[in-house]
Amino acid sequence: MSGGSLSWPTQDAELHLGTNTASVLLRDAPKGDFTVETKMRFAPGQAAQQAGLVLYENDDRWFKLVHSVLPLTNGDGAVLHVSEFGKEGERPTTTPPSAVANAPMFGGPPADTMWLRMAYHRDTAHGEHEVRASTSRDGVHWSVSGVWTLPVRGDPRIGLVSHNRSGATAEFDYVRTYAAP
Repeated sequence: MSGGSLSWPTQDAELHLGTNTASVLLRDAPKGDFTVETKMRFAPGQAAQQAGLVLYENDDRWFKLVHSVLPLTNGDGAVLHVSEFGKEGERPTTTPPSAVANAPMFGGPPADTMWLRMAYHRDTAHGEHEVRASTSRDGVHWSVSGVWTLPVRGDPRIGLVSHNRSGATAEFDYVRTYAAP
């Protein structure tokens, strides 16, 4: 850390289903509804590199908003930069509930410097965590990625990730939380 910012190289590690080798830098979330935001510089160049925010209950229950690099099928090594909003959690409609990693939603266009924001709401009427993700290229104009939910089991913590494939570095300027209005 330097001057309040964090420089974090990506690691060859994963946070996906049974492969939970990635480090997650965590802190407690505020009580009640809140929004968490970070400003991040990240210029990955290889497929699978990703960095960003996570609302994390455990290795098998989380919401993740990252700048990610995806390989293009039949792209001769070409990659696509995306802002990716995903979750992992059990599928409550199976008996017994089975683990599932849902396909991601894609948000606004990524940039080497971007802002990531997740708004958390505990829907007590339905017993669910509800998370709305947004990204920005200037910190002023925001693109909503979508909303994911998971049944409430425990309290999420706020985290940062920088993983999947080594060779890039994420620079986090800050992580801020705001109480919901």
